[in-house]
Amino acid sequence: MADNLAQEIREQEALAKSIVSDAKAEAAKMIAAAQSEAEQSVKSTKQQCHRQWRERVAEAEKEAEARALEITQKGENDAKAFYESKKRDTDEVANWLVSEVMAAYGSR
Repeated sequence: MADNLAQEIREQEALAKSIVSDAKAEAAKMIAAAQSEAEQSVKSTKQQCHRQWRERVAEAEKEAEARALEITQKGENDAKAFYESKKRDTDEVANWLVSEVMAAYGSR
């Protein structure tokens, strides 16, 4: 009976070692899977953030382009209005200058 009991203890020890070994292997697989999933999640999140950043930059560029076009158009309109307002003054000064030169020097 002692022989039989020792044999059963050895079998149970072998079974326990096998269970512990299987558990360690399963734990290693679970850790590897969790790390892989975490890395994939980080990669996916980085890609999503970069995509959102590019979209926001593109949107900001569109808004800036539209605003720049508005400012440029307003500047051109202001410049034309200023030119037209000063053009009349220039004509008066040019006519006065010609009449003064003609009066002083004649039409030689």
